[in-house]
Amino acid sequence: MSHQVTILPSGLSFQVESNETILEAALRHGIDFPFRCKQGVCTSCVCRLRSGSVSYLPPEPLTDLDKAQNFTYCCLAYAESDLTLHHPFIRG
Repeated sequence: MSHQVTILPSGLSFQVESNETILEAALRHGIDFPFRCKQGVCTSCVCRLRSGSVSYLPPEPLTDLDKAQNFTYCCLAYAESDLTLHHPFIRG
């Protein structure tokens, strides 16, 4: 099953499959998505979740502060629904 991901403010959209992270899907679609470590450490790929839900493999990578800020670590996150994310440096 796939879900639609939309990145604001660029308006870019792409499909993410259930077996791939948001970052993997973005790169597969040729989107210039910022990342470095792919381990949830560098925070380059962190987006703010505007709508939808994501899941992570254990252990849960988000701190309580991350959750309060609606941060999504796209290198580790799997889409559980259609998503709207915000990342100011992703361009269309």
